Amino acid sequence: MPIRWRLTLWFSLILCATIILSGVVIHNILQRSLSNDVDDHLRVYSARVHGTLDTEEIPEPLDYDVIHSSLPPINEFTSPGTYIQLIDTNGNVVVKSDNLGEQELPVDPSLVERGFGGEVAIGTIAAGDGARVRLIVSPLFLQNEVLLLEVGQSLKYVDDTMSQVRWAILGGVLITLVLVGISGGVIVRRALSPVEQITRTAQSIESSSDLSRRVGYTGPTDEIGRLATTFDHMIEHLHRVFESQKHFIADASHDLRGPLTVIRGNLDLLKRNLGDQERQESLRAMEAATARMEKMVNDLLLLAEVESGQIVRQEAVSLKAILVEGLEWGQQKAGNRYIVKGHWEDLVVNGDSEKLTRMIVNLIDNAIKYTPEGSTITLSLFRDGDWACLEVADNGVGIAPEHLPHIFDRFYRADKARSPSKGGTGLGLAIVKGIAEQHGGEVTVTSAPDKGSIFTVWIKL
Repeated sequence: MPIRWRLTLWFSLILCATIILSGVVIHNILQRSLSNDVDDHLRVYSARVHGTLDTEEIPEPLDYDVIHSSLPPINEFTSPGTYIQLIDTNGNVVVKSDNLGEQELPVDPSLVERGFGGEVAIGTIAAGDGARVRLIVSPLFLQNEVLLLEVGQSLKYVDDTMSQVRWAILGGVLITLVLVGISGGVIVRRALSPVEQITRTAQSIESSSDLSRRVGYTGPTDEIGRLATTFDHMIEHLHRVFESQKHFIADASHDLRGPLTVIRGNLDLLKRNLGDQERQESLRAMEAATARMEKMVNDLLLLAEVESGQIVRQEAVSLKAILVEGLEWGQQKAGNRYIVKGHWEDLVVNGDSEKLTRMIVNLIDNAIKYTPEGSTITLSLFRDGDWACLEVADNGVGIAPEHLPHIFDRFYRADKARSPSKGGTGLGLAIVKGIAEQHGGEVTVTSAPDKGSIFTVWIKL
């Protein structure tokens, strides 16, 4: 069963159960209210009869005609269905109100017994043909005789009213079921239409492998809206990943092809009758190409490891000690460039010391490559809130604004920022970014052409 019909069914059942429960509560409250009104009316009328029948005015022996004439009048407009009846100790009806005609109020032996026993009792008795009468009985002392006063109230209007209420509740439930079934199905279908759209988009992407398609949801930002937006973001992320993968394969193939071509060409030369000098030159060229390929493969393996996001080894690492190692390494590679200490604080983070050392070495190596001789590279370490900041600043060639968003991409090259003539595999800054993110941080760069660059790694303390 589709989810929209399941939701509609559940909504209908819950709403109907709510209506039924509310109807039962209203039914019981109304019935109790009407019953209390009837009982109050009977008590008032019984008291009026007792107050009207004055013992001193009733002749002795008892004259039932005088008693009948002394009964309070019954107004059929204000008190419809109200009846009065007097019973002697033998159970005979001796006086009754005119509106009873030839009929008598039904007798309940238990009520009669309680009444002659001196109690005031109220009960409901059947009057035939499904009719019911509410009775209040009380002893009436006249002269030396005890009569039983019965004041009755027909419950027909109460029963009719409650019957109409029950039919109204039942009709309301049925109408609600129909309306909720129709309107609920339409509303739920409209609410779930983005899910249908997501499904169609996913099926289209699966069949066509076109990751450029999007759901393009424009409705409210509710749960469905967030689902559609998240789906679009996921497809966009997958699109970028696949595009990056394609570029990566192309770039890796291109960068590996160069060393392989050198090796293949020199192997062909070695097959010829070469002199010792030419042979040595070919071997050196092959060795350099092999070393370049080995470095590239190692960098690719390291990049794959750090991009997994998991740190294999966790330990307390002194960033100051890492910078000392990087400073010593850089001073050996810097040539006529100056690598100096900036502001250093003694900060400790949790992480992999080897990877963090590789990160700072890559940044220093990148600065050396793109900083002219005689320039200065400054290493700094300071705290910024809950973050440790490793900063490598140079006054080299700088990076053009159009290249800044891409310099951490694998194999990305720009004329000034990452020229292949500078050596390297084109993976150094990508490895820096991967190691920073692996440690829960990030790397940022600020740069301008001919004004140098500042690379800052942020790591959570």
